[in-house]
Amino acid sequence: MNIDLLLYIVLFSQIIFLSYYYPKRMLIRIHTIFKNYPSNEFPKLYPESIDKYKKSAKRYQVMNHLIMVLGFGLIVWFYVTPRTGGWDQVIVFWYFMIQSIPNIGIELWSRNTHKTMRLLNQDAQKEAALQPRRLTDFVSKEFLGTVFAIYVIFVGFNVYIDQFNYPWFGGYLNILIISGIYLIFGLIIYKAMYGKVKNPHQSYEDRKIDIQTIIRQVLSIAIAVTLYVVLQISLNVFGLESFKAISISLYFHVIGFLSMQWPRLDFINFDVYKDKPGLTK
Repeated sequence: MNIDLLLYIVLFSQIIFLSYYYPKRMLIRIHTIFKNYPSNEFPKLYPESIDKYKKSAKRYQVMNHLIMVLGFGLIVWFYVTPRTGGWDQVIVFWYFMIQSIPNIGIELWSRNTHKTMRLLNQDAQKEAALQPRRLTDFVSKEFLGTVFAIYVIFVGFNVYIDQFNYPWFGGYLNILIISGIYLIFGLIIYKAMYGKVKNPHQSYEDRKIDIQTIIRQVLSIAIAVTLYVVLQISLNVFGLESFKAISISLYFHVIGFLSMQWPRLDFINFDVYKDKPGLTK
């Protein structure tokens, strides 16, 4: 199959998955909450006007539709514009960054909502969890061992490739960069486990589920990042640089899939958002 045609297919899939399917699942989740947990019965869930949240959800939808149209325009531009392919990977990367903007907005929206909840709930009592938190309370030792093994393999792979003195090869800088990324991921996990409670109404069991979800997502993304770097180095070694744009698009598919691992709504205790006294963590 022609490489350009394969790029068009993979990029089209990226557009549909990240700018249509992902937002659609997110909006279904949001509107399900609006429908099943209305503000008149669960007032603590909506520290601001419900209309404001519905408008934000609508903006999220419109932004993703516009970005989807931009993506289709990008495919047309790829098709009609003569190019060497050297910049394809960079263009696909920055298009993914644009696709991420609405989801960053959702994250900021969520943080602002939790901040408002805390301001309105300063005098509320909270129950304390007496048991200490350990990483293995949220993820299996086997999963942690897999992450560590992949990191060790990555280090060994770089040491092996370094002996061939490829002029393009980053050498031990690659190890330093990935180690830095792992350190950042470690800080994210630490903050999730021991950081300040974001949602003052959330039950302790629900918070445990959130922590577990974050840790699994972060560790899975750590694996994906490491394997992606190995793939990029391998493409260079075997002279397959023309597949880099395709590989980064597939990588973004993986990141999007891992980011969709949300806790099921029927597992969440929404009773804590009713207008009645309750102890929360």
